Amino acid sequence: MISPTWAFQAELASAQILLAQDENQSAYSQLRATEIEHSGNPEYDYWLGVAALRAGESSHALMALDRAILRQPNHAGARIERVAALVQLDQLGNAEREIKQLQALSPPPDAQAAIARFQAVIEQHLQAKNGPQHQGLLGVDIGYDSNPQQFPNEIAISPPQRFLDAIEELRKQASELGIEVDEDSIPQTQVLNRDASTYQRLQGNYQGLFPIDSQSRWRISTTGQAQRYTEMTAQDYDLTLIQAQLGYQRDLASQRTVMLKSSALQGWSGRSQNHLLTRWGSGVDLRHPFGLGSELTWQLDAQHNRFSAANNNYDMGRLGVQLDTNHTALRTRLTAQIEHEWATGDRDGGDLQHLLLGAGIDYPLSDRHLFRVNLNHRIRTYQEDGFAPFNEYSPTARRDRIWQARLSWLHQFNTDWLLEAGAEVERRRSSINFFDMRRYQTQLALRYLF
Repeated sequence: MISPTWAFQAELASAQILLAQDENQSAYSQLRATEIEHSGNPEYDYWLGVAALRAGESSHALMALDRAILRQPNHAGARIERVAALVQLDQLGNAEREIKQLQALSPPPDAQAAIARFQAVIEQHLQAKNGPQHQGLLGVDIGYDSNPQQFPNEIAISPPQRFLDAIEELRKQASELGIEVDEDSIPQTQVLNRDASTYQRLQGNYQGLFPIDSQSRWRISTTGQAQRYTEMTAQDYDLTLIQAQLGYQRDLASQRTVMLKSSALQGWSGRSQNHLLTRWGSGVDLRHPFGLGSELTWQLDAQHNRFSAANNNYDMGRLGVQLDTNHTALRTRLTAQIEHEWATGDRDGGDLQHLLLGAGIDYPLSDRHLFRVNLNHRIRTYQEDGFAPFNEYSPTARRDRIWQARLSWLHQFNTDWLLEAGAEVERRRSSINFFDMRRYQTQLALRYLF
């Protein structure tokens, strides 16, 4: 019995040394490896909570500290660390109640000084949380787009053969009658090629939070973006967007929040920046913690889209879910969305069903460096036959499968400046070969945050 006890104390001593050397992640990993074996021991749970808190795993730290306090209610050290965990998790009301429990234990002067520091931090958090908050971004991007038009390598659009045969027969008859035929008036095969181009993008964003009371607030967001291509053949795809969103957010029980939102968007395109799109939208988001260090977000949205070409108009409904999880060394995102578009005009293919499955990883290299990977798979299915000019003038069903992958590196110089470099690849396979497409983009962006 002495040997396991000695091993246990040696393990705790090793973790304490690592914590003293600021090797917080190593100490946390070492203690977490034996959690099943030692869970319930107040001394072990206390030091596991300390290591988890220092390693940024606040939720796990809170669980371990709760176990220590359950066995030893007067464990002042565990209660002080529990206050720190609650503050990091933004559970300020619970942190204040824990401080009252600490003060009832008549803590020594050092502990009283720590309590005073936490009270000051809580007060600052409450003032910041209960007062208006403003965030902004100004950015400039330069990039390269291999396929702004989203064309195949080469597109040949030819009149149907039966139409050409009829024209040829009419030309023969005209020749026999001595009538001269203008060859330029006869439809010819059109060949379109994709043209790569560099581009510049300017963007700005503002987000404001305006508290109503301790449990509800208004959220305002505005975004503007202007993208311009340098190659003449790609300038028909120049784009300018302005969007605004207003949301009402309210805190619910068990750390859940709900937000009702409405939005408006205007878009212009082409060399002359003619009106492209007007969009109105509304929706609701429900967020709540899930498991250990995870957050689940449910999204329900509706959109009303009106284009300059009325045959493109549609209304859209979307249901989505996203799971964000914090792991020891990285963060992950899993996304699923289903959309339905109701065509309100004579849109080719009619209504559209859209399914999106996505995954993302954020891997911090340090406090200032981050790698971000996103992978999306989309399935777009039109509900009616159409697209005859692109399928030898025979209407048919269209179904697209789209793969998108993006890799980004972000470096934050300080609180004001952010540098991002990224590369994106897109591949579309369609049941109509005409719409098969490959595209890749590279981007370098500098953003000012305020």
